[in-house]
Amino acid sequence: MSDRSYSLTRTLASVFLVGCLLLFVIRTWHWPLMGDAALMHYIFFLMDHGMAPYRDIVDPNMPTTLLIEGAVMHLFGGDSLTWRLFDLFLLAVSAMAMFVICKPYSRFAALFAASLFALIHGRDGLIELGQRDLTMTVSLLIAYAFLFTGLRASPSQTTKPWMTALFGIFCSIAATIKPSVLFLAPTVLVFAAITLRRRNRPFVAHIVSGLLGMLIPILLIFAWLHHQHIVSNFLQTLSQLLPYFLLLGARSYPHLIVHSISSTMLPVVLLWLPIVFLKKDWITWERASLLVAVLFGLASFYLQKKGFPYHRYPSEAFLLLLAGIDFTTILQTNPAPSQLRPNVSNRLLPSLAMAGVIIGAVFIGGGSTAHALWQDWHNQEFDTMLRADLNHLGGQSLANRVQCLDMADGCIPTLYNMRLVQTTGFIYDCYMLSAQPGPERDHAREAFWQSITKNPPSIFVVSSNDCDPPTARPAYDYKKIARWPQFNDYLNANYHLDVERIPPHMVNSGSSSSKPLGYRIYVQNNLN
Repeated sequence: MSDRSYSLTRTLASVFLVGCLLLFVIRTWHWPLMGDAALMHYIFFLMDHGMAPYRDIVDPNMPTTLLIEGAVMHLFGGDSLTWRLFDLFLLAVSAMAMFVICKPYSRFAALFAASLFALIHGRDGLIELGQRDLTMTVSLLIAYAFLFTGLRASPSQTTKPWMTALFGIFCSIAATIKPSVLFLAPTVLVFAAITLRRRNRPFVAHIVSGLLGMLIPILLIFAWLHHQHIVSNFLQTLSQLLPYFLLLGARSYPHLIVHSISSTMLPVVLLWLPIVFLKKDWITWERASLLVAVLFGLASFYLQKKGFPYHRYPSEAFLLLLAGIDFTTILQTNPAPSQLRPNVSNRLLPSLAMAGVIIGAVFIGGGSTAHALWQDWHNQEFDTMLRADLNHLGGQSLANRVQCLDMADGCIPTLYNMRLVQTTGFIYDCYMLSAQPGPERDHAREAFWQSITKNPPSIFVVSSNDCDPPTARPAYDYKKIARWPQFNDYLNANYHLDVERIPPHMVNSGSSSSKPLGYRIYVQNNLN
């Protein structure tokens, strides 16, 4: 592979990817707030109105998620444009971290990985903006950038333990968003210690600094929980509610294994894997550390059991980094036969690397951009219809008198857009209405029952969403209420069905998708 061919391919791929990124940003600038982002905004909105997380608000998300969300809302506002900018900020920071990580290899490797990661995120759609796993991934990338920079020292230079401390801090921030990566930092610190010892460099200071760095966010989190008087509530959520939540809508392990790597990423991975196995001395301490992040990302995907696309973000980001580094390294050095496994042509790996760059840029980058631009963000029928119905029934006078029975998208985003406080802190109905039995379901039912009988809502909004995987049910089905006979009888005795809505475009298209959702509104009998 000639230097001229590589240079031309790199230039064309760079221009194409930058063009895709600009088109993606410009055309998706006005994506609305919905899905989990709206849900998290609503949680902090309830906190601002006197409800305490883990005690009054029933939610399994970790404290760092709430604090980051709250900081963005308080500093910059809680509208959709702010969150869109925050999402783009996360992608920009991830790109900067990747450029630091790829500094000894190639700037193109960083551009390749960062662009594809951002565009794959865009492909996943507006419902994934600012996802927790994205924030976790960005924290891990920052951590790696600090660690690698701190240990990249010539024999005449000293390593920097303070950067290892920052590695520990950012890994801990990631772990306090999703605990599934808690042991990533200690694992990588062991690799770093082995490497430093082989280089006859001091390593104890790095281990101590990294572990102490990990403690800082955890201590700050517990200080905040103590200040809010909710330490015991948080620990109960962590030990009881979170394990139960993982059972709801869980996918089988065969399904998770098949979907560990998205079909979008698969071509790049299949072209990269032969390089790993056929090139001698492929493993270096930095590659080993990046591979550890991939493995922990996959473990996080399996542990969460839902199989959502954004649960792949940690593994995808670090896989793209490894692939980008290897593709560019192969194309720059054109390895000699002595650097390859026996009987491997020295033309094979450059050909695979060139194919990986072209397919990655054109098919994955271009395809993901097109998919992102096809998102129908203008269609907000559910929100428009529900807001009109709630305004007809009282609008702002419904504050503290309306209760959603919903999952994540649907009723809660509408209440947030209207700035209406719910009667209770139950923002998911899955804990009470799941088909999955267990003590935590009984506890949730008892707590919800006590709350609504003490202060009955004037209105229940019941969405057609459910805890089961989308393929297991029809699009508009409200049988979930019947799973709790006591509440079903209470609803039928004290409320009447006022309205049932199905978004018109869903009826016209005949789609079996569960999004956008339908809903029913039940009104208290004495309100006519």
